[in-house]
Amino acid sequence: MPAPDSPGEARGREAPARLPSSARRVVDAVREGAAGAMFPPVVGAGPEGTVAVDRLLGGEADARMLERALHDGRFSPLLELWERLDDWCAHSAPRYSGVVSAGIIDITNADVFGPTVSEAFVACAAGKPRHARERVAEWGARCEEFLTLFLDRLERDMAACWPAGPAFRGPVVGLWAHGEETHNGRQRVLRLDCAGGGRIAYKPRPASGELLFTRAGGAGPPASLFDLLNRAPAASGEIRLPVLDCRPGSGPGYLWQEWIEPPPQWGPIRTSGRRELSAARFTPEESGRFWHRTGSLTAAMFAFGITDMIGGNVVTGSRPGDPEPLLYPIDLEIYLCRVPRLYDTGLLHDATAEIDQHHVGLERFARWCAAEGPPVCWAEEPSGGLRLHRRRVSFARDETRNVVADTEGRTGYGPYLPALLRGMFDAWTLMCRRRAEIAAFFAAAAPGHHVRVLRRPTFQYFDALVPRWLSGGGAAPRPADPDVRFDRAETEQLRRMDVPYFVRPLSGGPVLAVEPPPVPFCTSPVGARPEPEGGWPPLTELLEGANLTLAGLGVALRDAVEHVFDDVTDHVVTDEALGVRLHLQSPAEGQVSFDWPEAGRRITYRWDRAKVRLGVDPVDAPEAPVEPAPAGEIRRRLLRLDRLDGAVRMPWAADGMRDERAERRLRELTDAGIAWLATIVAEHGWPGHALVGAEAAAAASRLVQHAREHLDFRRRCLELMREAAGRRDLPWREVAYLTDELRVDEGRPQVYGTKFEPVAGRLEPWPVEEPERVDQRRAAYGMEPLADHTERIRRRFPLGDGVRDPSGRPPGEGARVPSGRPPRGGAVRAEAEPRPPESVERPLSGREAT
Repeated sequence: MPAPDSPGEARGREAPARLPSSARRVVDAVREGAAGAMFPPVVGAGPEGTVAVDRLLGGEADARMLERALHDGRFSPLLELWERLDDWCAHSAPRYSGVVSAGIIDITNADVFGPTVSEAFVACAAGKPRHARERVAEWGARCEEFLTLFLDRLERDMAACWPAGPAFRGPVVGLWAHGEETHNGRQRVLRLDCAGGGRIAYKPRPASGELLFTRAGGAGPPASLFDLLNRAPAASGEIRLPVLDCRPGSGPGYLWQEWIEPPPQWGPIRTSGRRELSAARFTPEESGRFWHRTGSLTAAMFAFGITDMIGGNVVTGSRPGDPEPLLYPIDLEIYLCRVPRLYDTGLLHDATAEIDQHHVGLERFARWCAAEGPPVCWAEEPSGGLRLHRRRVSFARDETRNVVADTEGRTGYGPYLPALLRGMFDAWTLMCRRRAEIAAFFAAAAPGHHVRVLRRPTFQYFDALVPRWLSGGGAAPRPADPDVRFDRAETEQLRRMDVPYFVRPLSGGPVLAVEPPPVPFCTSPVGARPEPEGGWPPLTELLEGANLTLAGLGVALRDAVEHVFDDVTDHVVTDEALGVRLHLQSPAEGQVSFDWPEAGRRITYRWDRAKVRLGVDPVDAPEAPVEPAPAGEIRRRLLRLDRLDGAVRMPWAADGMRDERAERRLRELTDAGIAWLATIVAEHGWPGHALVGAEAAAAASRLVQHAREHLDFRRRCLELMREAAGRRDLPWREVAYLTDELRVDEGRPQVYGTKFEPVAGRLEPWPVEEPERVDQRRAAYGMEPLADHTERIRRRFPLGDGVRDPSGRPPGEGARVPSGRPPRGGAVRAEAEPRPPESVERPLSGREAT
């Protein structure tokens, strides 16, 4: 992307010889270090192949660079945008001075105007002049209309329906606009900082799930469904669902919502050099209670068809009145939908789904990669200058609100699975007993509420939006997938650079599009076709509670177990305090029993890949013996073989592969393992995730790669692995590894660039067939570009005197070390293992719906 200060003929109309006053004020603010968020960030290499923000623009050198750039005619639309918004600020600041402090409504306030200005800056720098001029002018008009409507509502509602209490007293002393998604005329979620210290979110949308489900009540009738359930007597155990102060505006189409702060138990859970990743950290006792309550929320989301609960839409936090932290859904727009699996809520990552989205609500790992971030950034050049470039890899995050760790360094709910499952059961039994009350609540509360209709995964809209944004607009938005077709209602919203937004009344009726400001709230019907299976939400059977039967929880329990199967330390657990007996045989085979003393029963759920069965016994009945499943023994043996192999292979490789005795031992282990694996493959097919879990499936892949003398069997395994990857039972990267391994063994060029050799003191990819197409092949398998990967591997694993394992991972965790003696001329093959493919994300795909 051309640098703004690169030489070239000015395009569009000529910029003025002297910058307008608004532009000079912004440049001066950058010089003082106060307006860097008006522009893309300066990034550098981050951990695990990410890019990280090094700094925002600021100081004399950056100010001079911007001043030179703004004299280029390309940036005339940006100068006009600043002048327009500056005039609006001059008019609006005194008008709303009673509710907003001085200095907030000011063109140099990057918290308010940064998202719009940054987008306009990039569009001018990279786009076609005519299209950039048209789009930037429209963005300015939309920004004015959105902020004016917000301030009118704020002024009215501070007197009509504002939260009570000293924390929320006015005026507003801080205002921040969300930088990512916009809807209905480029409106954004805003955060308001009140003079009393409290914070409130302004949400300009009619979908009102927060009011319906999580609104906190007082002394009167229940204010929301979660408030109703929290007040009800326990059925099988105490529950606590999250509620918060959220209230409708004095007019339709928007709401105010309490801002949830991080909990006191907050600190770093990962470090990489000078970088830290911070999150909630609880003691084991606190973790057990947290995950029990989170289990209750999980069951409620499954019961009421609440979806889009991906990372960022649920946060761990604290609020006054709650004794301990909870997981709060803070963006609850899509509910009463068809969710046949717990994965459909967005809380869990489904390895078999078409869309890879590991930034789910209940993330298992504290990854460095973030799901969001600007698609265009500055990068430092060797000369010291800056250059704009489109981001191709994930941003590094410095905090996460939905990953939870304990003080022993464990993340996610895997170590606390019995507590989460018990929380699910306790909430489910309560909802089953309160089914009539739930139906009555929905019937009474439905009028005036809307639910968002997500007509297609959000990433499909982003894939069409980002190229248009970078070019300043241009031709009609087109989906990246040729099989996708946008209709008129979607196209109209995409043209104004919005993520298309549709709703449906909770009382039923047509799908509606929401008109943008200056209209306060208006909708128009949309002929949305085709309808999904079961129809658009809200689904009548969920409103009536028809799914609230004791057996209905079984699928959710199975999914919750499958999601963390490899994180569970002990797969046979009896927790007398919780009244839980858990016996897991494979990711899709197991059972869990819950003691229910109040009912005098023990409820047992048993499942396999095909079905879930419910058993009801007296609470004091003797436990029935559990028949061992073949998958459990296969998994245990694969992991045992992997540990034995790693214990010998790692020191052998580190010693330069000179120990012939260790080499013979490895060959014996591999031969025995292959003989056994051949019988397993003949009887069960390839042992993928569904049979043995991700950890053991990776061990099977390593075993086959190490078996260099068993060429025919390895070729057969490659065919089976392709089939398994095709049904998403195995990551495609494993296919790439074995494909390249066989190629190199046969003396042919590799295909995917997964094998490296030391050349002149540094790692180089083994020769690649058709190297001009390698990145295309790698991308198809979810792998990053070879050049980026090679650079990262060299930086992370510089060659020393001996042979090192470029994977950097210990045995049993996917470590990949050389399979045998050097294949030619003393060269050593090194398999540089990338991050899992789900960590290599499309830019701006963080709000995909599962």
